Amino acid sequence: MSSHENRSQGPMGRRGRNLIAHLFDVDIERIESLSWSLGNRITTETDADQRFRFDHQRSTRTVTAFEVTDYTCVLRLRTPVGREKFYGIASADVTPEPAAADWVRTA
Repeated sequence: MSSHENRSQGPMGRRGRNLIAHLFDVDIERIESLSWSLGNRITTETDADQRFRFDHQRSTRTVTAFEVTDYTCVLRLRTPVGREKFYGIASADVTPEPAAADWVRTA
């Protein structure tokens, strides 16, 4: 096993919906996984308003929140290798400050 294995799983072994749930301190059931094509279309092709961005302090992961309706946000998780994953979440569940100490708001 390589030493890179743990880092590929995300900070503290969390990735995907688990990482988003930890970052915003919400139940995982409140986070909807979106396809890449839908997430990309919603966030880039329709010029959704960016609310904020969090950067992980020990990796190049980022989470960017986009306001898509009055009640819904789409979160884009970008991995260190540039892959993007998208998640839908209620705007009320998204706070502009991360619940996890190893993430910082940069935008």
